[in-house]
Amino acid sequence: MLALDLLYRHGKPIDRHHPDSIELSELLRAAPIYPEAQRKGSFRNSDGVALKLQNLLSAIDPNRGLSFSKTDTEVVAEFPISRKAELAKLAIAIREALSDASEIVIGDQEDIEFQEGKFLTARHRQRDRRLRKKLIEARRPGGLKCEICNFTVSPNASRSTDSFFEGHHTIPLAAAEGERTTRLSDMALLCACCHRFIHRLIADNRRWVGTTEAAAARKALLFESKGTATVV
Repeated sequence: MLALDLLYRHGKPIDRHHPDSIELSELLRAAPIYPEAQRKGSFRNSDGVALKLQNLLSAIDPNRGLSFSKTDTEVVAEFPISRKAELAKLAIAIREALSDASEIVIGDQEDIEFQEGKFLTARHRQRDRRLRKKLIEARRPGGLKCEICNFTVSPNASRSTDSFFEGHHTIPLAAAEGERTTRLSDMALLCACCHRFIHRLIADNRRWVGTTEAAAARKALLFESKGTATVV
């Protein structure tokens, strides 16, 4: 989608030396959405960006005789030139989601509102990247504490201990049909382990699992394991 937006903006493919090819390459390479261990040196480089624009143009005009993928065809079919303006807006939203957004200085009260849930594509919803940071700032004066396992960090601990914690929506974004307002009071502070655990419970049970139920499930698992292993 970002490459097609670039193609529409220029009206033709651009080469790998063009500043926009380089900029899109840097954005995609910096995005934390692909495991770095699985990346090759050429991963999303400017050559690849330039080639993708050629592929997309061929999907628009197959008579050019160049190759293009099924995904190229699907994207072009979903966003023809007549939807250029709509695609441009989606591209901006995707770029904002991939980039480290500029920090906005706001208070740390629990009633701060964040707009979330906007559809970026048919499969992904936008999340406000400030939520975790502001949640941690709001909870730090009383000490950071996981709401499932009760792992606690002192208010005077170094800022590096923030990395132990993540923000978890207590109400799933999927429950809303479109955008919604999220307050810090709608978020739970969880340690990274419990955050992964609750999402695995949700996936395994194929339904939403709250933090109270997750805490009970964790205790049950620890109780079962005491007879066969040492629990830390």
